[in-house]
Amino acid sequence: MSSNLFESDIKDDIDSEVIDEEDDDDEPKEWDDSTSWTSFAKSVFIYFILTIFYAFFSSGFVWLTSRGSDLDYILPTNEEFYTAPTYETMKQGPSSEINCNETPSGSYAAFVDNFPYNMIVTKGSSPEELAGLSKTERLMNWYGKTVAGCFKTNRGWFKWYLDCFPPGEGLFGNQTFQIFIAFPFTIVVIGFLSLGTGFWSAFGSATSADMKVTVWGGFLLYAWGLCFALMGLVTARFLATICFYPMSQAWKDVANIMACNITSFVVLFGFFCCGAAYDTLDESIAGIMGIVYIVLICWNIYKNAINYFVDNPGSTGTGRSTNIDLFI
Repeated sequence: MSSNLFESDIKDDIDSEVIDEEDDDDEPKEWDDSTSWTSFAKSVFIYFILTIFYAFFSSGFVWLTSRGSDLDYILPTNEEFYTAPTYETMKQGPSSEINCNETPSGSYAAFVDNFPYNMIVTKGSSPEELAGLSKTERLMNWYGKTVAGCFKTNRGWFKWYLDCFPPGEGLFGNQTFQIFIAFPFTIVVIGFLSLGTGFWSAFGSATSADMKVTVWGGFLLYAWGLCFALMGLVTARFLATICFYPMSQAWKDVANIMACNITSFVVLFGFFCCGAAYDTLDESIAGIMGIVYIVLICWNIYKNAINYFVDNPGSTGTGRSTNIDLFI
């Protein structure tokens, strides 16, 4: 008896449906296909939002690299900051409410506890200094010194890294380079490395603060918990400092940096739009968009090159100029 008698009709139907779907996917998109244009419009809108976010975050990174000595305030590494039990800050005074209108009384200076650094009891870590402390004081002292050492070390490294991008000096000081190369490198590579620096700096600070408490913490697991917690906290604060701190402190300056580099962000958005066109539209339409995009880029390069040599008549074009604003 032939084996065809045992073949399932359902299987044949499923196979035919799969073949039909594959044929539909292989069919070229028509230029007037409304579904394709709708998908393209959605992609362009999403890429526009992503470009706006990228522009704000990368401009904030440029703002950080241009702070100079202000980084000592943003990322403090001085010993006094980590040893003072209190620090001075400005607080908002009480408001008086009259007819549902609040009138502030102004701000005033006040001293607040410098937690957790106010838990540090002794500056040194010699056995003689630690022997006079109770178990609670010794544990609190170890905790405060571990946190202080971890943050001080990582802030020092981060400040050194930001100082590697001096504004307007060479390739690293160029804002276009910082936006397209340095910023994504910082987020991905340095952000990943901050996990390691956070953990090992916490571990090193713990052992230097009090070896005995650290050893017992290794057996009782609280030392490991603190090291891993500081590792996550260092990475989270690192990313928050890059992405959100500039906007929270000087959003007008960040917006001005973004406006000065608007051409760079338009180029990035255009690249995304071309990619969306190749994914959703007819090949001929996508090809025309790609050609127009390349022509506009070339025209912009030519125009900026002419302006550059007009503004610098003594330049022969053979120097070591790293101003890549010439190209974008």
